[in-house]
This record gives sequence, C-alpha cells and structure tokens, in this order.
Amino acid sequence: MNNIIYLDNNATTKIDSDVLEVMLPYLKEDYGNPSSIYSFGKSVKDKITDARRNVAKLINAKEDEIIFTSCASESNVTAIMSATKEYPDKRHIITTSVEHASIMETMKYLENNGYRITYLEVDSNGKLNLDELKKSITSDTLLIAVQMANNEIGNIYPIEEIGKIAKDNNILFHTDSVQAVGKIKIDVEKLNINTLSISGHKIHAPKGIGVLYVKSNTPYHQLIFGHQEKNRRGGTENVPYIIGLGKAVEKILLDDYKESKRLQLLRDKLEQEILNNIDDVVIYGDKENRMPSTTSIAFKGVSAEVLMLRLEAFGIYVSTGSACNSEIAEPSHVLTSLKADLENYSPIRISLSKYTTEEDIDTFIKSLINIINMIRK
Repeated sequence: MNNIIYLDNNATTKIDSDVLEVMLPYLKEDYGNPSSIYSFGKSVKDKITDARRNVAKLINAKEDEIIFTSCASESNVTAIMSATKEYPDKRHIITTSVEHASIMETMKYLENNGYRITYLEVDSNGKLNLDELKKSITSDTLLIAVQMANNEIGNIYPIEEIGKIAKDNNILFHTDSVQAVGKIKIDVEKLNINTLSISGHKIHAPKGIGVLYVKSNTPYHQLIFGHQEKNRRGGTENVPYIIGLGKAVEKILLDDYKESKRLQLLRDKLEQEILNNIDDVVIYGDKENRMPSTTSIAFKGVSAEVLMLRLEAFGIYVSTGSACNSEIAEPSHVLTSLKADLENYSPIRISLSKYTTEEDIDTFIKSLINIINMIRK
C-alpha cells in the first residue's frame, strides 16, 4: 500500500506520524486512569487538559465548553437529543435535505416519535434559501441543525447568518463542522453556535475520537450518563486518542491554514485539467463557496462505480459519495436533493489532504483521461 494515491480524505485521513508518536506512551507506559487522585492518573488528566485547550483555541471556545466523545456521530446525536430533552414542550426542528447520515437518521427517529421536521431544500448547486429557513420558523421550533460544509459536494453554508436567525428567534443552533474544521477558520462566538461537532479521523487523528462543543449556558442533557467530562459524558476518557486529537489540532494551529490554500490550488488545477481534456463533464456544488479540498465530478455516460474500480486497479482511490452510505444501493440523498441527472452523469468524489502531492494529481489526471477514453470507446 506504499504506492497508492489516496483521494478519499472526506471519508477518512491518514494518521499523522507525530500524532501516533504522542499517542503511543499512553497505550503502553502511561496508562493511568485520569479520574484517579494519585499522580499516575493526574499526569494523564493534565495531558487531556492540554488537548482540550488546543481544541478550544481552534474554534475560539472556552476549555470547559469542549466535551470529548467517541465520534462526530455521537456528538451530533447528543446535541439533537439534548435539545429535545431540554425543550419537551416543543416538537419542531429545522434541518436540511443534505445533512450527514447521523443527522438524517436521528431526524427520522424523531419523526417516528411525534416530531415535525422541516427539511430545507437546496438548489441545483446545493445552495440554501435563507428566506425558506425564516418562513419555516414557528413558536414550536426548538432547534435548527445545518452542517457547516457538505461531505459530498463540499459546499460551505452561511453559518453566521443562520446563527443570527436562530439567536434572534431564541432557537438552539447546532452545526456539524466535521468537513470544515481544520480547513476553514471557525469562530463559535462570531457564528452564534450553541453546539458543534468535530471528528478526529478527518484531521489526521485516529478513528474513535470526536468533540462536542456546547456553548456556556446552553441547556444540555447528557446522552451517556456518568461523572466524566464534568458530568456531561460518562465513560473513562479515551486518553491516547484524545491526546492524539490534541496533537493533530496543534499542527493545524501551527500551519495557520496555509495548507488549505495549497489544496485549493491543487483542486483547481485538477478540475481545470479535466475540463480541458475531457468532454461532457459536470462539477457539482457551489463553485464560489466550497471546501478547498473537495470536488464532486461526473462524466457523461460513465458509471462512477466502474470508474472507481478502474482507478483502483491503478492504485488510485476515490469514492462515489459518502462512506457512511456506501453499502446502500440507492442514489445519494445529497445528489438527489440537487436534482442531478444521475441517469447520464454519475459523480465521483475527490477529496485531498496535506499528504496529497502535485505529482499525485498529475498521475490521477493522466490515468483518468485514459480510463474515460477507454470506457467511452
């Protein structure tokens, strides 16, 4: 697997070697329980505090507003269910038709239990109409849940404007920032966010660690009971993974988003070369407000599944959409919401990371052109 070109970083990322290095001692020698009162445990707790401080700094939050979880899906579900528990007399939630599966499945559960869910539609470029959001608000609305960036088409959504709408109407606001964190600057105070989710394995930390940000004074009801995380999330802390996440965040802070600029140049080069050399191409999403590392692209008459498998034969890995929906044999709910012509255009998703080189992109483009020509012939 040393010679692969991995272009599916919205699904997961390679663990940074520095992240792995700081984790190892806490898997071997420093295995104390952070809840212990003796020094062997307290030194571990101090490292968790350091990680919490890094995460807080990344999104301009307070340290005690950061809760460590097992993953972003847990964070999303906790935020939504907490809102329903804290406002039991309200039964209306507003979200979008293009959210992550963890949000969509939670909404389905709530619908089956007496809640009314408004799914805001998007246009053919995946854009939201904020007037529709405003019109959807009623006195019964308890929560607005809108992702910061879409995992399939890369769209960045107007979170600051949505946060202001929520605040002006005294409604809780949750955002899934999994695809955005580390790639664009996030200021939870400026954005008027009540709760926000982060995933470690999207930013070169390991799988199995996430974050839930809960703004001070936001009503909160824990999903997993226990005394850890200041009585907000039970269970002994996943020490090595929390420390690994803290290191990954520290490296993002040191980079100060220079890497995002490099990735945008690579992504733009990739798209332009494809448009210059292949006919009948569609690029999905909002061209002006997309993540710098993501493109969703389709080629007329070429099956995404066939293309993905042909690329894999050359050691190149892309996806046909969200990894969370890969076992479901039906069109992506995101692309369906865009009303995309899926009979003629079947998109692949290409997502870059700090390990993606210009040579990788050149090799990918060359292989892609050859494969498309072969399939079309």
